[in-house]
Amino acid sequence: MSILQDVESRMERISTSLWGLLRRRSGEEPVEVIGMLRRECDSKAVIVGRGRTVVPNSFVLELPIDSYARLEGEAGAVGERLASEVRRHAAQRHFSFAGPVAVRLRPPRDGHEPVRYRLHSSITPRP
Repeated sequence: MSILQDVESRMERISTSLWGLLRRRSGEEPVEVIGMLRRECDSKAVIVGRGRTVVPNSFVLELPIDSYARLEGEAGAVGERLASEVRRHAAQRHFSFAGPVAVRLRPPRDGHEPVRYRLHSSITPRP
């Protein structure tokens, strides 16, 4: 039973860390990252045949450098949790993927640090 409690505790800590770091600077409610991922799937859906709609499966969430530094140790677990939410949304909408779903967190690479975050997505086929 303690293993389940450890896993639950870790997931709670990850969620709290993520939402705390992605909070709007004005102190409003947490940014709806999961909603943003869902909208990204909906807006970039490609109908490839009767009853088959393909959506992005590769996501990169750019965070401000300080936010990324605080989440870096948990980035893999946070990314997996967000990917799980993308898979759940796709199942509800009968979307399919060209490859495995992955959400990666990273600091900005182009020198333009986002105020809160920036999302990039693509349809990436299986290797």
